[in-house]
Amino acid sequence: MRLLEVVTHYRSSLILILALAIGAMTGIYFPKIAREVAPIGQIFINLLFMIVVPLVCLSVTSSIASMTDLKKLGVILLAVIGVSAMMAIIPSLTIMSLASLFDPAQGVTLTLKNPITDDGGHMDFVHMLTTNDFVGLLSKSNILALVIMSIIAGIAIGQSGEHGRKVSEMLQSLNVVTMKIVSMIMLVAPIGLGCYFASTMANQDPELLTSFAHAILLFLVAALIYFIVGSTFYAALAGGRPAIANFWRNVFPSATTALGTSSSLASLPVNLRSAQKMGLKEEIADICLPLLVNVNKGGAAMTATLKVVFIYSVLGLDFTPEVFFMTLLLATLYAVIVSGVPGGAFLGEIFIVTSLGLPMEVIPMLVVIGATTDAMATVINVTHDLSATQLIEKILGKRLTFYSSKNQIPTNID
Repeated sequence: MRLLEVVTHYRSSLILILALAIGAMTGIYFPKIAREVAPIGQIFINLLFMIVVPLVCLSVTSSIASMTDLKKLGVILLAVIGVSAMMAIIPSLTIMSLASLFDPAQGVTLTLKNPITDDGGHMDFVHMLTTNDFVGLLSKSNILALVIMSIIAGIAIGQSGEHGRKVSEMLQSLNVVTMKIVSMIMLVAPIGLGCYFASTMANQDPELLTSFAHAILLFLVAALIYFIVGSTFYAALAGGRPAIANFWRNVFPSATTALGTSSSLASLPVNLRSAQKMGLKEEIADICLPLLVNVNKGGAAMTATLKVVFIYSVLGLDFTPEVFFMTLLLATLYAVIVSGVPGGAFLGEIFIVTSLGLPMEVIPMLVVIGATTDAMATVINVTHDLSATQLIEKILGKRLTFYSSKNQIPTNID
């Protein structure tokens, strides 16, 4: 692939990384200027928080509603979601295992304007997962509860026949408008995040920048290990040695496309062709792969887990057993639901920060990690869609043969 094509595919990420780098340098070497531009960054962050509730509600609900027809496809959906959840938990455990051996922050501590207190990791899961009234769902502080209720609402709409289809169409239209609002806000993302990061770095140790390199290197090592070992493991479960050989013989066109485009959707046609060459049943692959593009995001789960581990490390907070299990839950939801939201830029960062009660100052750091790990994460997402299809064919066998390959499930992905 030519250099110009690579730059085109990664243009948004490169611009963000450049803006954050300029912000970091400004904060370290020109702290006075960094403090003066802090309000610009704060306005941008506030705009994100202002749109996050309707974004989550409309995007998640409309996506689930359009995908869900439990009368016809319940077995498929359960298999897809179950396999996707497993493929989110395993890579999360992989990155946490390596992080326990190699501290991604290397002992560097982030200094905050308003220091947070470590409560020993005691989390109120009841209030994290639910609220005691409907109004509570309209607060960004209850984003996890909002996601859960949006999933339930989406399933209910999908099961409500003609009335549900009318509601789904309305939600789709509202979602398009919301995405347009998000795209307008994101036009100023490099400026807003650059200014916010500059003000954050104004009082920090310059060594904090090197900790990002350690965290990214940790991710790349973990991702490479998981790609090789995990893919082989899944193929072995699906069909032993023949399935392993079949997978590795046909996966590289999908992997290189994912690496070059950093897009699961752009890689879908190649994945469908790879599935055909692997001999996977067309009636299974043609239904499952479009679904898996939306919900099977093991690479995204690894990134989300790294973000949590890294931030807890730089904040000097204890990574308690409760935080461990909460991280697994967040990574799974992040992979299966949040990362599949169309156009939900920075939704993942807000999802993590609000769910764990972390300070807003860490958002640009999460963006740095997300932008720099996106390509390898996409490789895992795309190639393991093939692994998941192998497993689903093994699990369901002949149950899916009565579905026509023409009965595509609509997807909602950029």
